[in-house]
Amino acid sequence: MTLLHRATIEKAQLVSTNDLQYGTDSPRRTRSRKTRFFLLGAAFVSILATSSSFSLSTSALQLPGPAATPPPHYTGPERTARPDVIGYHGQATRTNVLSSAWASGFATAWTLPAQDDSLLPAQLITEGSTLYTLTYGSGAEAVATVSAYDVSGAEPVVQWSTTGPKPSRIRAEAFPSSVSTQDAILLSDIIVDRSTGEQTQAPWGFDLPMGVAGGVLVTCDTFSSCSGWSRDSGEWTTLWTTQTSPQRRMGLTHTALTKPTTAVIGTGADTAVVVPVDEAHHAPQIINPATGALTTLGDAPSTSIPFASRLTLASDGLLVAGEKETIAYNTAGQVVGTFAAGWELDKFPTTDRDLPSVADLGAFLTQGNARWTSGALERTYSKDDNGYLLSLTLSNGKNLTLNPGESFRETRGGAGWSVTQVRASSDGKALYIQGYSENLTDSFFFNAEDPMTYVSQDLNEATNFVWVYDDLLVGARSGSVIAFTPDRK
Repeated sequence: MTLLHRATIEKAQLVSTNDLQYGTDSPRRTRSRKTRFFLLGAAFVSILATSSSFSLSTSALQLPGPAATPPPHYTGPERTARPDVIGYHGQATRTNVLSSAWASGFATAWTLPAQDDSLLPAQLITEGSTLYTLTYGSGAEAVATVSAYDVSGAEPVVQWSTTGPKPSRIRAEAFPSSVSTQDAILLSDIIVDRSTGEQTQAPWGFDLPMGVAGGVLVTCDTFSSCSGWSRDSGEWTTLWTTQTSPQRRMGLTHTALTKPTTAVIGTGADTAVVVPVDEAHHAPQIINPATGALTTLGDAPSTSIPFASRLTLASDGLLVAGEKETIAYNTAGQVVGTFAAGWELDKFPTTDRDLPSVADLGAFLTQGNARWTSGALERTYSKDDNGYLLSLTLSNGKNLTLNPGESFRETRGGAGWSVTQVRASSDGKALYIQGYSENLTDSFFFNAEDPMTYVSQDLNEATNFVWVYDDLLVGARSGSVIAFTPDRK
């Protein structure tokens, strides 16, 4: 189970309507001999048979009959994206809010070939109008290939492509996936020059870069220590090393309430880095990037915890959810609020715009008000449609209700639900959902005003999504990188 995001299994089961045959045979009279003994015996047997027949009949009446088939859910309209590759002809702007143009549907903008022998989909990074792709070879040739593309035009234009040293460790789903400095991209233990693509081996070895704050890079070994690094005249120098609680091998995990890009929280002197602690068994921890001082937040969890993270990163702190309440901490590790909401939620904010503050998240948990973003999404049951609908409440108070198409199978629902990512346009016309409950890979676009669900197998096969622009979504799949844009037709 995730905070706010618990994985649930759809429990609606269709029961056969074939009638079960509950038959009882009528007792048959048998020929008897003319002796009192056998007459009495026959009478006695007849009484037993009658008694048994009554008892069985009574039991049969008490057995449950065949259950009725659940009424069908009346789903909304659905349309499959056309397969044409149309190029990108959008606005090339990024406000970090979903464009309303998605309400008209979507199509494939373009595709790029990826390394054929890579066992993993390409890792994607976006900086302005530049898309960086990272792929690994297989076996002994598992070197990193990094390419840069200008994607501001109708088709991507390659800037450079380089192959570097073999990485010491490949983390397919680590967070952070990358950390950017002014002139470089840090990919685990590989440093990539942003202007030339030149790759060099990082001095921190197996450590995972967590973020840069105040000129200090913090890395964690994903075992039990973190270090601070500074760069002067092109040389990296260790400033401090701090022992921590046992860490997760794949780095930090966090809830989908917010979408941070690194483990850094706070700004200026009030900055901290969240340690990728194994939070299933240990209390969360943060580190002061300037001094390496470690602060532990609260106590270790009980044995009854969700499957994934309890942590939500805010712009000025961190929230730690329990089963029934959530505690907020500032970047110094001090408790600044307690909210009567646990890790199971029925409502999710959209992940547009920047990270919210602790106060904003507290208001959402207690009042359902997502004032920092475009809106919030919840699931409501409709008796008329025999299933769940999606209710989108915008930050301006406007509410839109949408009956999803057949492919969005969350409509049958269960005890709880979760989503990986939600985005909505400011006017509520367009809605995007990535992943729900146990179906973590499927993605959908919706027209929320004139209800329509847009689906595509290509979209479902893609992963590692990045938003280059408000109207350009890029993902990776086996053998290719694929971009989606609103359908202008």
